[in-house]
Amino acid sequence: MTLAYIACRRVSLFNPSKRISDTAMLALNMIMGYILYRTFGEIIQNGLADHEAWGIILSRLGLILFVMPFALAAMRTREKPLYLAIGTWRSTIYFPWIFKGPLKDPIWRFMLIFLVMVCAVFSFFMDWGQPELLALAGYALSFALINAVLEELLWRGYILSHFASRFGELKGLVIAGVTFGLYHYHLGFSWPVCLLFSIFGIMMGGVAIRSKGLAPVMVMHFAMNVLFVLSGMIL
Repeated sequence: MTLAYIACRRVSLFNPSKRISDTAMLALNMIMGYILYRTFGEIIQNGLADHEAWGIILSRLGLILFVMPFALAAMRTREKPLYLAIGTWRSTIYFPWIFKGPLKDPIWRFMLIFLVMVCAVFSFFMDWGQPELLALAGYALSFALINAVLEELLWRGYILSHFASRFGELKGLVIAGVTFGLYHYHLGFSWPVCLLFSIFGIMMGGVAIRSKGLAPVMVMHFAMNVLFVLSGMIL
């Protein structure tokens, strides 16, 4: 039984027509989800035109509609996405190449070091004396919670799982990470910033792969989104 399963997985992995048809279906799900997400977002932002910040935050709930075609497709095919799980904080991650490198740490310690470093860097770009700092912090936490959870379900839970299962972990990681960066262009970011998001997407994808789940990468994404808002990059 086990040998038969392995053989089927190998056929799926190395069968070009199977991979092409599966990826075409994923592209269709992305297009459908994106249209639903953008339509919902525009309705919310137009309805909350006098409250721009909350309009942006609540429009991110449209990511639920982005995720929906992928969830329905997984239910239909009964295929469980590889990384749609809580994950573990104890797995080893290597620096600087995620899968190999001279330094290695458990994910929880890697995450702690990463968060300390990025908080120190972003602290120089924050206006700590602004009069509406508390309100901005509230916006930051609300935006980060919605965005981090839903984007990770979409990009690492479904999209990365698809590419990693069809093309292998390394190729899947690069494809999903680059696509994640390009996706941010529609949010108004410049191409150089989208390149940085691609690199960040590859890093987050690596954390998801090594942890076999989403909890660690959701925390990572949440912290980064909070810092983006507080530094003025978002909102």
